[in-house]
Amino acid sequence: MKHPPVTVLPVLCAALAIVSPAAAGGSTTSATYVAAAVAVASTASAAGGEGTLRAAVDRAARLDPSVRTLGARAGEIDASQAAAQALFPAAPTAGASLRRDRPDRDLGLNELEFEVGLPLWLPGQRALRQRLAGDEGMERDAALADARLQVAGQVRESLWALAYARLDESAARRRIATAERLTADVERRVAAGVLARADLLLARTEAAGARNQLIEAASRVEQGMHAWRALTGDSALPASWVETAVTGEASTHPSLAAARAEVDLARSRLKLASESTRDPPELGLQHRSDRDIHGADYRNSVRVALRIPLATDARNRPRVAAANTGLVRAESTLLQLQQRLESDRARAGAELAAARAQEANARERQRDAAEHLSLAARAFDLGELSLVAMLRALALADEAQADLDRQVAARNRAIARINQAAGVLP
Repeated sequence: MKHPPVTVLPVLCAALAIVSPAAAGGSTTSATYVAAAVAVASTASAAGGEGTLRAAVDRAARLDPSVRTLGARAGEIDASQAAAQALFPAAPTAGASLRRDRPDRDLGLNELEFEVGLPLWLPGQRALRQRLAGDEGMERDAALADARLQVAGQVRESLWALAYARLDESAARRRIATAERLTADVERRVAAGVLARADLLLARTEAAGARNQLIEAASRVEQGMHAWRALTGDSALPASWVETAVTGEASTHPSLAAARAEVDLARSRLKLASESTRDPPELGLQHRSDRDIHGADYRNSVRVALRIPLATDARNRPRVAAANTGLVRAESTLLQLQQRLESDRARAGAELAAARAQEANARERQRDAAEHLSLAARAFDLGELSLVAMLRALALADEAQADLDRQVAARNRAIARINQAAGVLP
């Protein structure tokens, strides 16, 4: 029986157009497809709309407990600043007393006193309190910027995890399309008596494996979408989240700024504890009106009193020690953070360099695999290549293209991590 008029080459050429534009046209590089693959991986889900990476960070920040807590501290800082600028360091006090000789003798003794106590600022204490309140405000603002950066890191990692899952899903769909076209061609050849039924079973097995791969990849995509909705409260994905490397000064890193602000605040607390060695003195103003017997005129008098608390170790040493501990902790945190950020930047740079090298190798491998698949398709069409060898060539081409897609994604993810390590917000 003659070879059937339908050949596998057109079918595989269509598959090659999916697997590799380079194999189909010869002059088109795989970069075109890779860009399209990344764009597909970055397309908004059906339930969501287009947006930007910054908008996604904004949505996640509105749900983040740390950001919300720091936002709520604005009122606390305002109250602290108002207290530092108040006329008195503490609330004034008022009192009254009444004394009579009833029911003992009832001679008409009557004594009435009114007293007001006014706390007074110690010299320099008010300025220290105002400085502390200002440092609290700066520390809060710096901590808010740092918290937003941490949210941006979570958003970046969540998006790239989802991108990897979608790339796997796209690779599985390409593999299914190729396997199904090949199976259809093998069915025609088996019907024509050119190939054995065992070849058809092998082709069907390959298609079934591709479908299982798609089910697994689709499950990871769904899991990624659930994680994304939990993070941002929305199903909408950015239209694109591929970033450009931005060089940031280490001194402007939000985490470092927050740590330095914490050190400044700890120093202000230590200075206040060291120099405010006693509680505020109190000025007392008293008015007294009294008489001794019935019918006598009331006598009025005014008393002025000054109460000055004394400085004692029992009061001051615990406060100074606690403030000094806070300063040591803040300085240690700053030193450790500087070391960690340097390590993060170095690690991200090494990751990007490795990703670029692997991407170059993956491009070369993809070109070779696509050319090999084209030659294998022609040989299979002419009956010079077995189905097993044909399936092997298809698997190699699919694997090479999937590897290239992932290496491009790895390079773009490394750029996002470099920006994160440099403290650059989207």
